[in-house]
Amino acid sequence: VTHQWAYGWGYTAHRLINREAVKLLNSPLGEFFSGYINYISEHAVDPDLWKKDKENHPNEYPGHFIDADLFDDYPFKKIPRKWEDVVNKYGKKKLGSWGTAPWRIEEYYYQLVTQFRDGEWIKARLTATALGHYVSDIHVPFHTCANYNGQLTGNKGVHKRWEANMVEEFLLDAMNTSGRLIDFDDPVSQAFLIVEESFPYVSTILTAETKARETVPVHLRSTISDWEVSMIGSEYIKVLYVETGALALSRMEMASLRVASYWHSAWVAAGKPSPPAR
Repeated sequence: VTHQWAYGWGYTAHRLINREAVKLLNSPLGEFFSGYINYISEHAVDPDLWKKDKENHPNEYPGHFIDADLFDDYPFKKIPRKWEDVVNKYGKKKLGSWGTAPWRIEEYYYQLVTQFRDGEWIKARLTATALGHYVSDIHVPFHTCANYNGQLTGNKGVHKRWEANMVEEFLLDAMNTSGRLIDFDDPVSQAFLIVEESFPYVSTILTAETKARETVPVHLRSTISDWEVSMIGSEYIKVLYVETGALALSRMEMASLRVASYWHSAWVAAGKPSPPAR
């Protein structure tokens, strides 16, 4: 099964999440990243662009999601956390189809640790930016389940209408992230905690989408899954927002907090090296 809609958040929301994450860093790392906040924001969408470049990034696609309910029943405790173990249990073909987001996060986290430790601060900028994208993706409930676009329940098209159209119409000026950064030493286990948190919201959003769908004439409902047709300004998007706008805002704000936490944890794991002066 190919995820035709596996774009986490909209481009603008991804940029906002990374920008907010930089502001949450109260450390020398935060001072360094603040000097590159426009870069870290603008390039937050790069992993979605890499997906389209299959020649140079042939394995990019599955790193953006995990259909956790294909691996195991909720809360997914039987999914091995070590890459070698999960490959042995399910095989690389299934992983390529079902998604590998927690291990993509692990890969970029340890790249970032190494780059911080080795003083490769310019490389670390892009690594941190991409890591933020992957961490943000698993805060989208539809990036954690097999019914990623509502295609199994009569809600086809919900994925991008919710994470992009609704967010871009109503929530781009609403983020006000606060809270303590999370300390952790296992990036995969932390990713699975986020997946476990995100997954139950799928049913909440599907219920709201079913209600929103009633505002669209039956003969026009196929347009919901047609991304060439904008639905911004429609009653459909308004109902989605009334029912789940607070949830979407919460997921975006939590994404920023977790992105900042991954960056900070990588910096701590590297020994808190001093960034170069700009």
